[in-house]
Amino acid sequence: MGCTSGVMKFVLNIMNVLLALFGLALIALAALSFNTAPKVYIYYLFVVGAVNFIAAMLGCCGICQEDVCLTTTYAILIALSLASQIVGKIYASDSNAIKEFAAKDVEKTWLEEIKLPGAMNNTQQTYHCCGKIGPNDYFSIGRLAYPASCYPKMVYNQTALWTTGCIKAAEYEFSSIFTYSSSGEWGNLIITAVMLLFAIYLVIRFRSKQRRYDY
Repeated sequence: MGCTSGVMKFVLNIMNVLLALFGLALIALAALSFNTAPKVYIYYLFVVGAVNFIAAMLGCCGICQEDVCLTTTYAILIALSLASQIVGKIYASDSNAIKEFAAKDVEKTWLEEIKLPGAMNNTQQTYHCCGKIGPNDYFSIGRLAYPASCYPKMVYNQTALWTTGCIKAAEYEFSSIFTYSSSGEWGNLIITAVMLLFAIYLVIRFRSKQRRYDY
């Protein structure tokens, strides 16, 4: 291994340690926010955190052992991560798509609420809202009172009733989350791209070294 390869291995391993810590941090954040954030966002954090952690472990093992298979798998995971970040960046820039996604999510839950009272509880407590469009939606489906989830801490208090409909509240929450998430993505994109280039270079060098040994 030349000096360049040695430097790349060192830098990439440092990046992998940071990537593993970042993955664990995302998983911890998702667990702590499970009951207070949109479920789609929570699942996204779990998946991204797990993929980052697994990729970092594979990368460290593959690079230290100069294993072509492990390092190639690592490079593929990094490439998928880069692709998902690009797609997420494009999606986050489309506010109408985000709002439509939020509205469909609430609409689906509201249809469940009509059949099974209580289905909207988690949504209403998460977004601090009541009903699909507003509190009166409950009277329109034959309910005689607002559910406890339309009040803070699920305690009945007419003056504290949330008056915002859940579609509007979810649209605002989803837009805020995706805007916040995408604000630092350019830096993440650049770092991930550098990691991918280093990984590809090392795969080529490891494969070349393996071929020399085979001969």
